[in-house]
Amino acid sequence: MLRRAKIYIGATVREAIVAALHYNNAGICFEQDNPEVVADWRQGSGLAVALRSALERFSPQERNLRSYKKAEWPSYRASNSRSIRTFEAAYLRISVQALDEAEFFYDAEAYPSGEEDIALHVTLNRHGPNEEIDRKLLKLFNACVDWPKYERLAGSRWS
Repeated sequence: MLRRAKIYIGATVREAIVAALHYNNAGICFEQDNPEVVADWRQGSGLAVALRSALERFSPQERNLRSYKKAEWPSYRASNSRSIRTFEAAYLRISVQALDEAEFFYDAEAYPSGEEDIALHVTLNRHGPNEEIDRKLLKLFNACVDWPKYERLAGSRWS
């Protein structure tokens, strides 16, 4: 199983949430308890440090996911959002996964708001500097947030 982690970043909130994942015998990934909250993630390299830590903690663990309630979702609880709907509207989810068994590179993927057919990706060098990882994640986040603007521009150009 290739290492994975989740990052939740909000345009209107100051903190980011980085969740390490477990996987079970069926190959289903789920969040570990106690995700890391990175205060003011746009400053410094806290996001890259938290991501590296989460990827290192990726591990096997069995859990009965049938009885698991969405309200128990660790990142949602860490956000202190009033509801799951509010959390999902406020945060963009970035999924990070190793590209191969050697784990020299990771793929960070996010879907722009309101898009189900298009995903944006950026490749992260495992051994690259924290500043580079932070910069690439910020560019991915900004591209997703600005997506409706680009979609309108493309629509007017091709109409």
